[in-house]
Amino acid sequence: MASIDAHREHVREITRLKLWRVWWLTRNEGLDTEAAVRLCDFLGPTVFAGDRVLGIPGNPEGWRPVREELLARCARHRADESSEAMERAGTDLLWPHTEPALERQLAHAAAWLESSVGGFSYGFHPFIHAPAGTEEHLTLHVRNAYQPDSMFQHVPEVIGSLLEVIARSQRERPDVARAQCGTWINDLPPFSRLFPPSWIQNAEPGAPAPHTGWWGQFMDRRGGFHAKNGASFRRAGRFPFAYLVCRCAIGEWREHLQRLRAASA
Repeated sequence: MASIDAHREHVREITRLKLWRVWWLTRNEGLDTEAAVRLCDFLGPTVFAGDRVLGIPGNPEGWRPVREELLARCARHRADESSEAMERAGTDLLWPHTEPALERQLAHAAAWLESSVGGFSYGFHPFIHAPAGTEEHLTLHVRNAYQPDSMFQHVPEVIGSLLEVIARSQRERPDVARAQCGTWINDLPPFSRLFPPSWIQNAEPGAPAPHTGWWGQFMDRRGGFHAKNGASFRRAGRFPFAYLVCRCAIGEWREHLQRLRAASA
């Protein structure tokens, strides 16, 4: 689990990074302020966000005036030559509503990990890029269960967890034949190597969105802010890693993991 100090660092710095992104999108891609803000989740880290894992309802009425003021502050600075004033004004507004939620966010992460299989959870859904489709997939979700280590320092355990996910899911839904996952981490070779070649061969990029499938790449292995990726984003104007939707046959994936486990024995 991340420490409260690492988590505070992450949330504060990613808030500033998102405000920079709003400034960059309005200046470089011609988006209006509201459209740019929609591509960055400012509500989620605040006390106004609900939490299904912890059973906490949201407070949209409380968030509405904060959001309106955020839009006004961002609009005021959209033509600035630097993002600094927008970052400062936005953070000054948001942080008093964000800092009180930090402990709750860590409790959410702990509850999620406790119910996961070594940092992996799953469900059954249509293909991410065809939500009206009828073929359901095993949908994989991932978090780092080994903080402050990287999950890639624990590959044998990760392989075991993924094989357990497959076993459980097949007991529940033996009719489901394919697995899928949409995340930036698919663009990271140590992760994609946990899947057969068809996983990346079938990869489809996703449109920019405010979820952690994109923004999770700015958390480091400690649960703090990933300064290197943040600096790369600011320098290049594009995410260091692409959000990719990947899928493959479950049987093929199981065989691949079994070979990896045998090779590491």
